[in-house]
Amino acid sequence: MATAAAASWTAVRAGGPWAASCLSRAGGSRSVSWNSCGVSLCGVESRRALQLAVGGSSKSSRRSGKGDRFARLCCVAGVQKLGEVDAVDLSSDGSKEFPAAPGVYAIYDKEGKLQYVGISRRVSSSIQSHLQDLPELCASVKVNVVDAADKTALTEAWREWVQEYVEVTGEVPPGNVQGNTTWTARKQRAAKPELKLTPGPHVTLTIPLVELIDQVVKGCTVVAFVKGTRTAPQCGFSHRVLTILNENGADYEVVNVLDDHHNPGLREAIKEYSQWPTIPQVYVKGEFVGGADILDEMVQSGEIKSLFQKSGPK
Repeated sequence: MATAAAASWTAVRAGGPWAASCLSRAGGSRSVSWNSCGVSLCGVESRRALQLAVGGSSKSSRRSGKGDRFARLCCVAGVQKLGEVDAVDLSSDGSKEFPAAPGVYAIYDKEGKLQYVGISRRVSSSIQSHLQDLPELCASVKVNVVDAADKTALTEAWREWVQEYVEVTGEVPPGNVQGNTTWTARKQRAAKPELKLTPGPHVTLTIPLVELIDQVVKGCTVVAFVKGTRTAPQCGFSHRVLTILNENGADYEVVNVLDDHHNPGLREAIKEYSQWPTIPQVYVKGEFVGGADILDEMVQSGEIKSLFQKSGPK
């Protein structure tokens, strides 16, 4: 019977999602190491090592107490088995079907091979990010939302799915192999610059500012007038609006109402134009949609999906 050295577990957050890392759990020539970015299995008794890493049957784990083990079981009680969850096709941008909720997800390629198992505080956002960064590897996805999940519950759910896959196939999903950063290293994409209504204060406008706003609204498929920039919003409501636009894959323009150098007077002029007293303001195909509260209501009702599905070229 293989013996296991005392395990040292820690929770870390690397590259986005919470990860659990088994710093060391080895016995002789057999070892296993875990984190949500990578798993490595070594030796002739890798299956046994995997059971130790996930379930923990060493004396040290027994001494951890019934309370700890009961808590761990409760964390994963609501998690379906990987094989029982239906895959959702991503070819038609299926990420929009997933709630902005915490959970575990598994992404498959066009051949139906599992590529990566991940966890996220916001599943819909993570899947959208993978679709943008790795479209060639994202054909379908399985998702299990973990209700009221803390980092421990999410980690346990992830470990359950990876363990199930390894026990069935004898191998680790490629994206979860230790050292593989394909899924966790975010690609740096240059942010689209904000629209500027004027070159600067040295230029005198020959048309009313409200008319200039009208040209922007009618000339852009989706435009958001916010406080701040798309990468650095200056108020919570502007941040929420930009988050909703990003999560729904909208191709949108941003106008910063606080940029007095290029957009002097815009903060009050946009309220006059829309006859709406607050900022941010979102327009789609020349029509005023609303601010953060209205977009939040559309997210809850599901209307937001059709809004941006119809926001293609005019």
